[in-house]
Amino acid sequence: MPVVWVAVAFGVVQLVVVPLRLPLGWDEAVYVSQVSPRVPAAYFSAPRARGISWLAAPAVLLSASVVVLRTWMVALATAGLVAAFWPWRRLVGEAVTAVAAAAFAGLWVVQFYAGEVMPNLYVAYGATAATGWFLRAATTAAAGPMWRSAWAGVAVSVAFTALMRPPDAVFLALALLAAAAITPSWRRWRPAAAVVGGLAAGLAPWLAEAYTDFDGPVARLRDGSGVQGGMGWTNTLGMHLRALNGPLLCRPCHIAWDYPLLSLWWLATPVVVVASLILVMVRTRTKTGYRHGGRTAAGGRGTPRVAVIALPTACAAAMSLQYLFLLDYAAPRFLIPAYAQLTIPVAAFAVALLRGARRRWRPVVAVVLGVAFALHLTTQYLVLQRRVGDQVRLRADTLQAAERLHRAGLSPPCTLVGPEVVSVAFHAGCSSEALTGNNTSITVGELLQRARSEPVAAAARVPGAPGFARDWTPCVLRMPDGADWYLYLASSPRVTGRCG
Repeated sequence: MPVVWVAVAFGVVQLVVVPLRLPLGWDEAVYVSQVSPRVPAAYFSAPRARGISWLAAPAVLLSASVVVLRTWMVALATAGLVAAFWPWRRLVGEAVTAVAAAAFAGLWVVQFYAGEVMPNLYVAYGATAATGWFLRAATTAAAGPMWRSAWAGVAVSVAFTALMRPPDAVFLALALLAAAAITPSWRRWRPAAAVVGGLAAGLAPWLAEAYTDFDGPVARLRDGSGVQGGMGWTNTLGMHLRALNGPLLCRPCHIAWDYPLLSLWWLATPVVVVASLILVMVRTRTKTGYRHGGRTAAGGRGTPRVAVIALPTACAAAMSLQYLFLLDYAAPRFLIPAYAQLTIPVAAFAVALLRGARRRWRPVVAVVLGVAFALHLTTQYLVLQRRVGDQVRLRADTLQAAERLHRAGLSPPCTLVGPEVVSVAFHAGCSSEALTGNNTSITVGELLQRARSEPVAAAARVPGAPGFARDWTPCVLRMPDGADWYLYLASSPRVTGRCG
């Protein structure tokens, strides 16, 4: 099947263009440390969910090798691409499904995060599969194993999305429930049951942890908002446009808009989606339809073509809401779930242009579309190479910083406390702690108590030891961003006072 071959090509490309030896980044270190038996677990803040840690666990438990972990994640990403677009085959056909999967897989941000231990790509997979199975289930005759399998697909996909990122799953569920409520033929209890049941199952671990670690769901949401810098109505469309080609995190996002030509696809996507909706509505009204008279076969009853285009568009819009209008910063990965869903109407429009062209013009249309797609893939590859190069240099510096900590005498079991020390502490095999800020995880008293039994160091951006560390041994460490960090190491026979 074409979508399977697209996924295979996607997996092969990842093994070639993104180094499997790329060290773990900041967020990856947090997620991996939760399941690793070799390093202390980093502080797990309120907005996070443990689903991605559980996905990575088999490789993490098996080996300490980053190559093994990244190979495992690429394998999961390859299989996930098939699973996400599989239900769409009967809704839009093999050709549109394959084009949509290829368009999504060709994005640099998708290729970069295919091997990363980050949840956004898997949110995209779960949401895309959930929307497809929802359409299949809502329009399938209420009998037989196909009908029951479709509803199971909805529940499982929504639950999986919630395990990865609960807020994204809530917005997805609201969009699906709204669609069921406003569509006369879908006003049945089964759509709501499948969506709500899947959401409840996926949220259960997050809710349990909210009660055990955050004084309840409301407190966890409040803490999560604080970690995000405070959630409120804003408009970050411009930020996301400027951050489209990197950096990986734009916070605060005051960068210039570089390489506007490489961002044309982002600006054109909403236009193409609207054109796809208009095209399908016109064809439905004139009853010219596609090959099934405005409907696509789906288990016997048929799915209205407008719903096939409108529902993923609505879900993409709903899932983008919090990132575009509630958070005051941007990151390219935030919109991956929206991109996955929007590839369906975009691919449908492209295939409709080709099939609708007159026979003598069809080769010309095919060439134009092919050249446009090839140029798009080329630009995405160029952006990917730049981002990979940046991360290779940055994360290599992190490893060097960890080695210098070891030479200074800070070896496991040990603790590194300060702002932005998670990555260095992880690679050094130390606990990472914070005394202030959104990720506060330890008190001064607890830190001094720990310093009696293991090496402890405090890191600061500016000279001057904190009050509790005035008698500790000072040294200077060159950190990943090129700036000097000032370390103060607690007295210990294992600490030499040298930073390497």
